[in-house]
Amino acid sequence: MNWIKFSALTLLILVVPLSGISCSGESDEAAKKKLEVILEDDLKAILEGIPDTALIEKPYYNLFSYKQYDKGNYSKKAEADFFFMKSVHVKIVRKYRYHRSKRMWERYYNEYGFISEKADSAGDK
Repeated sequence: MNWIKFSALTLLILVVPLSGISCSGESDEAAKKKLEVILEDDLKAILEGIPDTALIEKPYYNLFSYKQYDKGNYSKKAEADFFFMKSVHVKIVRKYRYHRSKRMWERYYNEYGFISEKADSAGDK
């Protein structure tokens, strides 16, 4: 009888905290780290096949929007601009959302956008 009480107590001590972690989702810091890895990989993929002479000195991305939501399938949303071309005044705009139950980011928007000459020259530092 004592063995059953001990096992039930042990199970309760181990399972309750773990279920709280799985239900509450991943921490915002962990999700941001995952996003940073994806942004770096996306920048590398964008630059593949483009001659170095066509690129600005230091191609970069700007994460300009990051929002969190309490309800729904997606708990976070992020938007980033990728700057990389020297003489063509375009950027790539990408939007990402964080799937709450899968604990992963997905890209759902990928389009070119025009940039002003002032913004382009700022990226050519």
